[in-house]
Amino acid sequence: MNQALKILDIFIKIQENSDVFRHKGEGLLDEISLAEVHCIDWIGMIDHPNVTKISEKMGLTRGGISRISKRLLGKGLIESYQEPDNNKEIYFQLTKSGQSVYDEHKKIHNQARQEWLAFFKHYSDDEQAAILRFFTEISALFDSESADKID
Repeated sequence: MNQALKILDIFIKIQENSDVFRHKGEGLLDEISLAEVHCIDWIGMIDHPNVTKISEKMGLTRGGISRISKRLLGKGLIESYQEPDNNKEIYFQLTKSGQSVYDEHKKIHNQARQEWLAFFKHYSDDEQAAILRFFTEISALFDSESADKID
């Protein structure tokens, strides 16, 4: 991945953590928290998503993911299921409404990616390397401070 894409990924994460990047679009995401949207996103991307897999991807505790998934189940955005040969493990899948949120989130991210990639073209490779280092360090700071603050 080139430097501009790495900078972009980190920049979007920083924006989301600081609540600057709004995940709102035509009212579809108005009643869903950012953590819930990102949980939906991972459920849509992971093969056989469960609490453990989602917590690893999101960098949150299993307890935090359990709370988020209960809210999503209550809102009808996900549903749980079990494999016939494994009655112990509970997996999640998106409902039709959850798929709509997933699709809208992807659309918003893709639009933001295109806008920011155009912006980063104004910087040389050396400048992008400095920006990348800066945002990587900020992102690490956010990760260490907010890992268990989801509720």
